[in-house]
Amino acid sequence: MPPTFSYVQCQFAGMRFVVRIESRLLPAAIRGSARELQVTPAPAFCAGLPASSFAAIEGNKLYKLGYYLQHMSELPPVSKIWSYGSVQSGAMLALSELAQLMGVEFHYVLPYIASELALHPEGNLALAKGKQMHLHVDGALYRRMARGEFVPAPGELFFHEGGNHSQVSYGMTVLAQELSQVTQKLNLSRVFLPAGTGVTSYHLAQANPQLAHYTTPAYGDALHLQQVFARLGTSSSEPTILSSHIHYRFGSLYRELWLLQAELEAATGIAFDLLYDMAGWMAILDQREQLGQDWLYLHQGGLGGSVTLAERYRKQFGESELSLSAA
Repeated sequence: MPPTFSYVQCQFAGMRFVVRIESRLLPAAIRGSARELQVTPAPAFCAGLPASSFAAIEGNKLYKLGYYLQHMSELPPVSKIWSYGSVQSGAMLALSELAQLMGVEFHYVLPYIASELALHPEGNLALAKGKQMHLHVDGALYRRMARGEFVPAPGELFFHEGGNHSQVSYGMTVLAQELSQVTQKLNLSRVFLPAGTGVTSYHLAQANPQLAHYTTPAYGDALHLQQVFARLGTSSSEPTILSSHIHYRFGSLYRELWLLQAELEAATGIAFDLLYDMAGWMAILDQREQLGQDWLYLHQGGLGGSVTLAERYRKQFGESELSLSAA
């Protein structure tokens, strides 16, 4: 079955807000309760896709790839898909599934990989390799791709890090239409989405200017995110960037984020992603006066990618930290 999306009333740290989340990620006790304010169906471009695809193409990646899911049968002949990024990337897994749906090869480039993970893949890496992903560990090629110097051969598609491509706005417009209808019904005027590359938050703000959009650089700083927005195009509809007191390094472990995710789950009943959601929530707590009450949080999905990171956290800080903060 295609996914549905739930809008759930939550409270945390004195703030009242609504979380939009894929319904299957909700505990049974929340689904159908008074806290579930609205349920919306999957976008039209999901029609006809195998149910198994939605375990791989989920969260904002579903909307990023919406153009290709909608127009798959109309595309010129494609032989290969290329992309690059981190070793447990959700976009990597989503593109590996897209390649299978299209019947083409998927090639993914890493700058490096830990020897243990290369020998014993786990998490999103294992799932993507199970979908016949061709993995290249090539620092020079990775840097060429990141600098925009890689030119795919005729008949090949190239997706930038995070699954970004020239048609991202297609899916973001679809999501914006849903948000416009639901936020009007629920009387919400502000929406928060943490930024990885920043492309999703930018295009969503462009497609839905009647809402006030907020974001934060999950890793890196506000200046980098401003530069990303400037490259994408100057507009008065750009998201407002909320900054945290700490600049988090991608993939590194932070005790305060490990504790925060447990506190959030205990208060809301919802599990949040350890990479992007936690950095986003730290910025929200630092800048809570800008959001106030009654706003919308767009859940990142991506919980599959958190599995291996959670294991690293437990080894570093211990399960007792999780239990203590949730008590």
